[in-house]
Amino acid sequence: MDRRTFMMTGAYLSTAAGSAWPWLAHAAARSNTVAVADSTLTYGAAFAAYALHRQLSVFETGDDIGALWYTTLAPLLCATPTCTPTPTLQSASLIGLTRASDYFVLSQLAKSAGQVIEHSHEPSADSDTQRAHVAFAFTFAPRALRKV
Repeated sequence: MDRRTFMMTGAYLSTAAGSAWPWLAHAAARSNTVAVADSTLTYGAAFAAYALHRQLSVFETGDDIGALWYTTLAPLLCATPTCTPTPTLQSASLIGLTRASDYFVLSQLAKSAGQVIEHSHEPSADSDTQRAHVAFAFTFAPRALRKV
């Protein structure tokens, strides 16, 4: 990626995260936030850089988003039945920039984990599949506060 592309993409994401999608910036500001990025998308690398700048843990979507959820994301977000929350556990957030198909799988898994507040933005249909993406934020209520 050349410097001009990086600067333009960075400006796009900071504008999008801060003003167009305030829910994304709010979720990124939480202390217990994890990010997922697809580096093959046009803005994927810039989104990952944004998350790293915010000092968030960033994970690549990889080939199997379901495996990433079960092996890494769900335990980190305390979104599993066996997770034992600490008394100071705050709500956790998952933010991301992924393909629509990965977003669909993550949203289904997140919703099945319990109380989730969801925000997402899907850009208009674009003939360039490299530019087609979904930006999202899931906020999970602490398991201690969930009804059994």
